[in-house]
Amino acid sequence: MDNSVAILREAIEDYGLDPDKLIIVKKLSGHSHGDSHYQIRIQDKCYSARFISNKRYDHDVFIDLTDAVLEQQMKFIDFLNGHGIPFMRRFTTLTGHSFKKLNWNGTDYRFLLFEWIDGIHMTRCTEKIAYKSGVMARQYHNVSSKFNASLPKISHFEGSMKWLSMIKDTAGNASLAPENSAILQEYIQLAEHHIEAAYSSPANDFIMQSDLNPLNIVWDEGENIVGLVDFEHIGYTDRVEGLAWLIKWYSRPEGIASHSFSPHLAHSLLQGYGAEDFLRPEDWMRLPSLIWLTGCLNWGFVRATIQILQGGEKQPAFQLQQHLNKYRQRGEKLSSLVSK
Repeated sequence: MDNSVAILREAIEDYGLDPDKLIIVKKLSGHSHGDSHYQIRIQDKCYSARFISNKRYDHDVFIDLTDAVLEQQMKFIDFLNGHGIPFMRRFTTLTGHSFKKLNWNGTDYRFLLFEWIDGIHMTRCTEKIAYKSGVMARQYHNVSSKFNASLPKISHFEGSMKWLSMIKDTAGNASLAPENSAILQEYIQLAEHHIEAAYSSPANDFIMQSDLNPLNIVWDEGENIVGLVDFEHIGYTDRVEGLAWLIKWYSRPEGIASHSFSPHLAHSLLQGYGAEDFLRPEDWMRLPSLIWLTGCLNWGFVRATIQILQGGEKQPAFQLQQHLNKYRQRGEKLSSLVSK
């Protein structure tokens, strides 16, 4: 039974809003990690209402969203808003807290309330969209580099090594045909090569960042950015690592789920960012491998690979080969988006 109306009414009352005026406009799809996200309306104003689970991942690669981490993220949002970055504005409870704790169907959540930003998502990138995204990201990074938080500064290197270890451990317990074992080992060696190349120089320019993929950027009809809406991934990231993710996201002319990438779009993104006056020669050297890792050793790839390996003999013999070949081809496109 869906009791979302009742729990939302309970939650918003702590924010001084009239629960009897609540209307659920829609439940937002595409959110995982045990979270729930709604667009709600109270009288003539719309809000983004988010329930954040205490347990969001089955692994320890990502930082846990503890209460203390959420508090740091909210302070960062306020900092961005105070320096001209159009991040969605948050609301506090009547007692000044950043969120309300509650239990919903036996699960503990933190409820957070934000302004709702109307607009559209540009998932099919053009040179104009890529350029403007680069301009926005540079402004964001310039501002965020001035913010200090008590959060860990962990490179994606740590995540890449953990994910690779998870694949190796699962493969060690799987019953693989010799040809499948060989092609998996080749992919692991390729990943290790890119990890070594990506971190040939240390990642040390850590700044606060968030997930700036196209689904978290809101545009108006005139192709102007009007809002940023993701906060769950706010944390310290090496600046060049963050740029690698931007290049992957905004080089896709056919949509966010596409394996098609355009070097012209990558160039437009880098032009907008002003990468020439920012990146050092060693950064240009490691960037192609960093981009490869964003698309070919991310959680989506790791999760799918582990599922195939755990299927063992129940999986068709060619499934692992098709999976790895698809990502090998994807990696060739990604690593050629920028020249060393």
